[in-house]
Amino acid sequence: MEEKGEMIMNYEEVIVALDGYMWALPLILLIFGAATYFSIRFKFIQLRSLKHQIQLLFKDNDSDYGIKPIEAFCTVVAYRVGTANIAGVCVAILWGGPGAIIWMVICSILGAAISYAECALGQVYKIKKDGEYRGGSYYYLERGLRMKHLAKFFALLTIICVPILTVGPHANSIALAFHTTTSVPNWITGLVVGLLLLTVVFGGIKRIGKFSTIVVPIMTGIYLLLTFMIITMNIESVPSVVSTMISSAFGENALYGALFGQAIIWGVKRSVNSSGAGMGEAVPSAAAAEVAHPGATGLVNSMSVFIDVLVCFCTGLIVLMTDTFNVLAKDAVTYLHIGEGSEIMTEMAEKNVAGIPWTQAAANSLIPEFGSIIIAICLLFFAFTTLLSYYYQGETALVYLLDKSSSKVRKSAILVLRLAMPFIFFFFATSTSSASWAIGSIGVGIMVWTNVIVLLIKSPEIIKVQKDYAAQRKAGIEEPVFNPQKLGIQNADVWMEINENKIARSSGDIRQSV
Repeated sequence: MEEKGEMIMNYEEVIVALDGYMWALPLILLIFGAATYFSIRFKFIQLRSLKHQIQLLFKDNDSDYGIKPIEAFCTVVAYRVGTANIAGVCVAILWGGPGAIIWMVICSILGAAISYAECALGQVYKIKKDGEYRGGSYYYLERGLRMKHLAKFFALLTIICVPILTVGPHANSIALAFHTTTSVPNWITGLVVGLLLLTVVFGGIKRIGKFSTIVVPIMTGIYLLLTFMIITMNIESVPSVVSTMISSAFGENALYGALFGQAIIWGVKRSVNSSGAGMGEAVPSAAAAEVAHPGATGLVNSMSVFIDVLVCFCTGLIVLMTDTFNVLAKDAVTYLHIGEGSEIMTEMAEKNVAGIPWTQAAANSLIPEFGSIIIAICLLFFAFTTLLSYYYQGETALVYLLDKSSSKVRKSAILVLRLAMPFIFFFFATSTSSASWAIGSIGVGIMVWTNVIVLLIKSPEIIKVQKDYAAQRKAGIEEPVFNPQKLGIQNADVWMEINENKIARSSGDIRQSV
């Protein structure tokens, strides 16, 4: 038994160490640099166009091949708003202190520009396959950069990292939430939720989109309402808590100032893990939307990052103001702070564990006993819709890899992936917390490295698309039309079919005016 325990510890230590190397300074600089670059080149369009972004959501564009913008948006929000917004924020505070929340917010605001870039580019190079629009980072790698081998590698990476590795934190947190609240064994939660997952993924993107459109707004609203009630109940402590966040973020706080570097690393890390901006996760769902111009999809999906960061900020605020948080020193052994808002904080400090129980303890301060149940239910739906989106990313990558295979082979491969999802969920639901989080984080890091570099290489083209959309809007065109030939973009043939009549009409108008 002792040998088995040592093996588990060694396994965990190796995974956590690899995660640390993955999220070292070079990756942090890459993310911050790319986010700042795109924000400046887009003239902070993610902040300037909020009204127009909301209008785009409710465009009634639908077809046999694609889904409505609101459905694509909710599918993207479904994967953005998940476990990382509730449990992941707590992990960031444990290792980076209260200042990590501020860096999460900063990185998310800038990172919304990366989301615009990847979602717009995904739309540019989408294709029609088996009756649906398909798009992803691998499509713009092959069709945009003509790097087919790298595209296939990224597709394989997507299948391994998204529906397999990144499932870990979500499965583990759901199981932990219900075990903390109702003492239900992790394996039972893993089995039940895994089977529920199976029933929805068999419906494909149409069912996932409709399910997400119903569930995401309701659960996000319930969670935000609960956090606002807790904030209102503790309103007098808001100024001091926000002050602590800001001073900790910039190394000025007497207690947490030494964690300045950790605050940046964990803030950026959790921002990307939560929103997925730069990872390429959102691209397949965004590419499935029926729109007349890729710029519209870029705008809509950059807005989804703000919903994500709002949920993260509210989570951080309630655990800090109810004192249901712990903070580790840089040596990762001693504690700078152990919360006194709940008796479980000392127990969690002894185990070096952070996550969903912190948020549940904060909720119990408002509604004793039932608060933790509400959080568990919110987490279940947040994580469940995230997992549906993760599955779809894997399915799209699988279809890309099997592009030259027959339709029968592709459908068989998709069936295998669908059947595998419950087993993957069950495995992580019964795994240790630290290993699950580290494995998921490594998967995210690998994809960010590849995808962000590609976005920077393709940035001239992305900026051209954004400027074309803005120019048409400025000229009074209510719904800009994308014509890749006009912009000198090759291998985007599907757009000539999508906008065929509109492009012809536009050309006719130009000839008449001449």
